[in-house]
Amino acid sequence: MGRRVVRAGRAGPDDAVTVHAHDFDADTALEDGSGGRRRGWAPEHWFVARGPNGGFLAASAARAAEAEAGRPLRSLSLHFAAAPAVGPLEVHATLEREGRSFTAATLRIEQEGRPMVLGVATLGELADAGAEWASGAPPAATPLDELDPPAPEATGAPAFLRNYDMRPALYEDGGHVTGAWMRTREPRALDAPLAAAMTDAWAPVAFAVLGRAVLAPTLDLTIHVRRPLPPEGMAAGDFVLGRFSSRHALGGVWEEDGELWSPAGELLVQSRQLALVREPGP
Repeated sequence: MGRRVVRAGRAGPDDAVTVHAHDFDADTALEDGSGGRRRGWAPEHWFVARGPNGGFLAASAARAAEAEAGRPLRSLSLHFAAAPAVGPLEVHATLEREGRSFTAATLRIEQEGRPMVLGVATLGELADAGAEWASGAPPAATPLDELDPPAPEATGAPAFLRNYDMRPALYEDGGHVTGAWMRTREPRALDAPLAAAMTDAWAPVAFAVLGRAVLAPTLDLTIHVRRPLPPEGMAAGDFVLGRFSSRHALGGVWEEDGELWSPAGELLVQSRQLALVREPGP
């Protein structure tokens, strides 16, 4: 499967234009099949340790769910059964119920007939009016204009980080709360697949709490999209602020709560994942 979608204009040889999809869209593209079956690809430049970043797989699941339901994603819960290798993926989305307001779907990502990711999604438009409340304020982060762009190629960071521009902006409570301003390296409008990817893009809070890098494979990840994406007034080049926190680790299993905030201080997405702490091998 190709890694980049290409469309060529046919007006004539002098003004023909080849339009390249954004790298994120090309990398997470799914070829339509029958019965909710789609084909994707796990590219090496989205890998961390021995498999693709969990956010990349979440983006693929979100894309399949929205395509099958024809409605925007509201909730996505994924369980990671195994780590895919570089190569083709089969992404299955099944509509279990289509109501007047919401659709329920189940998801499977497989490789060579083996389950890699199992999931459930809820999709539907938000109501124009309803009960609202908010407790607390947006995170107090270092302003973006005071932060320098990173150079992940020079730091030995996992390959998938090169797809992003992330600038550390939060460190609180001894490392139990961390975060960054983040966007794709080349500007792209925020939507559900990209938001899903970003919930698992920042360095695990476990790194900050332990004071060292470890392996932190995700067991499960739940994502709630709280507003229509992108929010009004947010441009493709704008950063979101990611805030990630953890309170407990027991027996090497720990939780991480995530939030994505707009530049205007609007809560866009919430997430929670359960992950492991594993020491790197020799």
